[in-house]
Amino acid sequence: MRKPITDIIAEVKKLLEKEGEMSIRQLSLKTKSQWRTIEKALETMKTLGVVKERKGTDTKRVERLFSLKN
Repeated sequence: MRKPITDIIAEVKKLLEKEGEMSIRQLSLKTKSQWRTIEKALETMKTLGVVKERKGTDTKRVERLFSLKN
């Protein structure tokens, strides 16, 4: 069953409040939502000024990490 995007955005916000910084993959696993859906939710939240993004350097691949703005 599909969850409304508004529910997903609220879930992502709650997770980021609790965990701090997370990648799209971590968020998609925790919310049991598809990667693409989480990416869309984060892009929307970024446009609204709710989250900020930085590039991670821990892995060989460039990881996109998101956290709430203060």
